Amino acid sequence: MQLTIYFSPAEVAAVQPSDNDVYIVIDVIRATTTLTTIVERGASYVLIADMLEQAQQAAQRVPGRLLCGERNALPLPGFDYGNSPVQFAQLDLSGRELILSTTNGTRAFFACPEQSVRLAGCFYNAEAVCAQALHDAAERQGNIAIVCAAEVGYFALDDATCAGYLALELQRQHPALQVHESVLAAAALYHTYTPPKLLEYCNSARSVRKAGLQEDLEFCMRISQSNFVPQVLGRDVETGLLMIGVPI
Repeated sequence: MQLTIYFSPAEVAAVQPSDNDVYIVIDVIRATTTLTTIVERGASYVLIADMLEQAQQAAQRVPGRLLCGERNALPLPGFDYGNSPVQFAQLDLSGRELILSTTNGTRAFFACPEQSVRLAGCFYNAEAVCAQALHDAAERQGNIAIVCAAEVGYFALDDATCAGYLALELQRQHPALQVHESVLAAAALYHTYTPPKLLEYCNSARSVRKAGLQEDLEFCMRISQSNFVPQVLGRDVETGLLMIGVPI
């Protein structure tokens, strides 16, 4: 079993990825941390939209779904909620259906093969998502890839640093794991920018701080506090959007 890290979704398409592999998608500040929090709070599932128009149309088709999202860290006019894990952590979402569109994170799931296992990873669910990835990869006789959402298509320090931590956790749980040299680079970044030091250097943190959401940053740096691992369950028949939740 081999581990590879892609520092942006575009890198995935460039290598003709395998459907048998398991993909951990990271947008640590904040989409994958938010997704983990949402399912932790009892939501049935989250529909993730690549574009705002898709999200708005999906909300119109089925009244009662919570419309959530952001652009450039800011909540959107007319949406029920933004992309704040701190805010969602305070809600009871039992049985609720949500729609989420974010600047970077939700798009990364669409870059992975349609039939692959796609998991949402972050610091917050680090131990659990690594255990799930290893289990699924062994079951499918595939490899593991970590996909960084990046920032508007370009390298993002926060996602790459989180990828380094998850890579180290995967190796801790499975010492025989073979690693690509991309893993060595990401691990070095983690050792250099160990949280919360990371927040002093990454653009994502600056944008969120500027939006007045400092508490979100602190939340996103919490390590292995959740046992929930959101994953792509398929596509919603009515809207065509990817459905993310926890398998029953």
